[in-house]
Amino acid sequence: MIDTKKNVVTAFDQWRSRPAEERFIDIDQMQAAMTKRRERCEDVGPYSVASMKVEPGPENSLALVDGDNGGALLNNFSLNQLAASVKAPAGYLRTLPNHLAADCLNEGLPEFGETERHLLYEHGDKVGTIRAITSPQYSRYWDNEVIADLANSLQADGWRVPPCRPFPGCPENMTWTATENDILPGDSQKLSIRQGDLCGPGGLYSSDRDSFIFFVNQDRTIETPSGPMFRALICKNSEVGQAAFGISCFLYSAVCGNHIMWGAAEVADVKIRHRGEADLAAIRAKAAMAGAVAAAETASTYVEETTISLAAETLTDSNAVQQATKLPKDTILAAETLAKEFPQDHGDRIGTTWAWVQGLTRASQQRGYTADRASIDAAAANLLKPIAKQVHNVAA
Repeated sequence: MIDTKKNVVTAFDQWRSRPAEERFIDIDQMQAAMTKRRERCEDVGPYSVASMKVEPGPENSLALVDGDNGGALLNNFSLNQLAASVKAPAGYLRTLPNHLAADCLNEGLPEFGETERHLLYEHGDKVGTIRAITSPQYSRYWDNEVIADLANSLQADGWRVPPCRPFPGCPENMTWTATENDILPGDSQKLSIRQGDLCGPGGLYSSDRDSFIFFVNQDRTIETPSGPMFRALICKNSEVGQAAFGISCFLYSAVCGNHIMWGAAEVADVKIRHRGEADLAAIRAKAAMAGAVAAAETASTYVEETTISLAAETLTDSNAVQQATKLPKDTILAAETLAKEFPQDHGDRIGTTWAWVQGLTRASQQRGYTADRASIDAAAANLLKPIAKQVHNVAA
């Protein structure tokens, strides 16, 4: 039976929503595409916003002209950034004919003479595109560097993109039949990809705004009272300023063919803002990546397994749980009820710390708001910290 104490749908959301042109078959194909894109790009500036001018482009597009580099077309994202720089409503500008939108922007640009921006050009065969308009404090971490650094950090064998089913609307020429090489080791869940199943590309995505990488490692298992668990990581980046660099590591019980992680728990989550001089963001992100991956790869399973085993033997009551987590009484009661209703989550260890952790993670999934779920999950993790500290001290 699949352990459904918590289902992480981050990778699933990407699998179901990304268009075909943003998907890659393997990491080498993605790396080649990101390297070619970087070779077409040039980071220039800073320029005064007051020196810029917007002109109508072909097919109702807009072009930005600065004093030194001529003009290049704005895409939807860079238009948003330019509009934000001069406090203009980008959504409204898109409803106007391009000559009127250009006039509106040009009216506001001279008022921001003290504001400076860097421009990220992507050169084209006929006309270039401005991919990003960022402040001088923006520190870029290129997507091809992220992939290279991640590959260098993943020293242990077994890290790979999990196979998945064809995405919604997947064309037939992007599918293949799963072979033995596609199947994850140790996978016995009915919803996982099996030999002979139809597969499609997923887990590796990149658009003009962001990139997303999903890796798992099922070569080494962590034994728990609820059954074996495996390691996974998700890496995100934006080289144009849409979001921070982030890497998250998880333990999970199974990954199904649409990339939902079943019975999962987040064990590390690091975000690095793209700010600072020169390559500061890249330097910080590389260090965070190396640390997160090293912890996932080289940390002995003894600590994790022993912590969970001790938690499954340590009795505690609702008062102690509430005091440790600071959660409301109704949440504690819901967790207690769910732990009794789903004994398979904790190996029928009702009344133990491990049972309370599983009851809380189930309770969190019933909340409609992400913030509520995150606070409950964090509180559940706090229950394990004293036991983990004790195990670490013994192991040291």
